Amino acid sequence: MKGLIFLTFALIAVSSCKKGGGSKLTPECDGSHPTYNSQIKVIIEGNCNASGCHNAGSSRGDFTTYTGLSGVIASGAFKLEVLTDQTMPKGSA
Repeated sequence: MKGLIFLTFALIAVSSCKKGGGSKLTPECDGSHPTYNSQIKVIIEGNCNASGCHNAGSSRGDFTTYTGLSGVIASGAFKLEVLTDQTMPKGSA
């Protein structure tokens, strides 16, 4: 359950915010409880699976299923790359 809550925060930040002026983004939550298939998958497909980055069979991690993404969430790597360092997704504004 913690992973799903964190994933919600992370994906909302990735999908709805833009970097600007070198400042870090702060994730916000609207209180909803999305699931991977209903709301999160479309965000991942649009931002992480593009150009062969995290698609099926990728050596960088397969985010096409919740199972593939959940390990990265649990390890803290997703939080580090997307929220803390804001280095992912590559080429994002």
